[in-house]
Amino acid sequence: MMTSLDRLTIYSVLCFISFCALVLHSSAEPSYMPLLGMVATVVGIWLEMHRWPSASEEQEH
Repeated sequence: MMTSLDRLTIYSVLCFISFCALVLHSSAEPSYMPLLGMVATVVGIWLEMHRWPSASEEQEH
């Protein structure tokens, strides 16, 4: 079972990859997929931090 810290790490890496794809794409071919990926990962991080407050208690034990 993955801990909350593991899930946050995965979300952060995915957000970084989406950000790099958004910044490094060519302007000739606009694509909304990197932007959609960034929004999805930010929502995932927000849900992980706010919806499950017991996540900080997992690390203490």
